[in-house]
Formats: sequence, C-alpha cells, structure tokens
Amino acid sequence: MKRILKIIVFSVLILFSGFWVWYEYTYSMDTVIPFEVNDSNLETKVLIASQGSRFKDSLVQNILKHYQNDSVYFKVIDVYTMFTVNIDKWDALVIINSWEYGSPPRNVKKFIKNHPDQLDKLIILSTVGSSNIALEDIDVISGESVIEKTSEYTNIVVERLDKIIKPQTLNKF
Repeated sequence: MKRILKIIVFSVLILFSGFWVWYEYTYSMDTVIPFEVNDSNLETKVLIASQGSRFKDSLVQNILKHYQNDSVYFKVIDVYTMFTVNIDKWDALVIINSWEYGSPPRNVKKFIKNHPDQLDKLIILSTVGSSNIALEDIDVISGESVIEKTSEYTNIVVERLDKIIKPQTLNKF
C-alpha cells in the first residue's frame, strides 16, 4: 500500500513538473534588452516598458518608426525592471505587457500605486483575451496578441501618446 502511494505521489509530481515546463515554454515572455533611440538630451522623453514577444516587439518597432522623424528620445526596457524607473524624468510611459487573470503583474501594480499623481503619463496596453480590463483612473488598452492587429494597436497607442507629449513638441529634425 505504501509503495502504491509513493508511485501515485511521484506520478503526480512528474505530471505537475511536465505541465509547469510546458506552461513556461508556451506562455513565458522573452526578456527585452534595453535600448535607446535618439539623443537623451532631447526635450521630449518617452519610456516604453515591454515584454518580449513577436507581437509586442512589432508594436514597439511600429511606435518607434512612427516617431522616427520627430525630436523624441525613446528608451525601451523590460517591464520587469520598472522598479528602477524615475517617473519624473519621463514625459510619457508606455507599458506593454500580458495580464494574467485580468490583473497586471505585481510590479506594474506597485509602480502605478507608487505614482498616483502621475497617472496621466501612463499608456498601458495589456495583451489579454478580454476587453473588460480596467484600472481606476487609468485608461487601459486591451486586446489579443494577434500579429495582424499590430497596426491597429499602434495607431491607438500613438494617438494617446500624441495627446500626452503634445503635438507642438513634435519638432521635425
């Protein structure tokens, strides 16, 4: 009887481990290697904090391409390094990440909670299957990570970003 119980426990542990490995491989995001676009001395500064995935990487590249002829400094970082961000140095922050169970990751929640007086700088795009995402006092864009919809989401983010950084500050090179 003890031997059968040990076999059952061992089997359950093996199944759980296999499921965990499959889940991490299937749903985990790549790490974003930080990079900068344009001169950090420019007046308008935008931080993009993202997770790595084909959809999110395409979205970031489309946003950068949209502003390629404008005097805007961009820095792109991994969303999990947001604890290092001094929000006062940025005119706008674009956060692009996946939410699980309809809630942002703990570090994003904490970042938002720590800066209640600067929520007007935030643009959050959550890649989830539901469009019923909401955070108090923050307009959250939500949708699926469908690569064919990258242009649609780029347009939404750019429209909101333009409102924050003010069109008159967008000086052509």
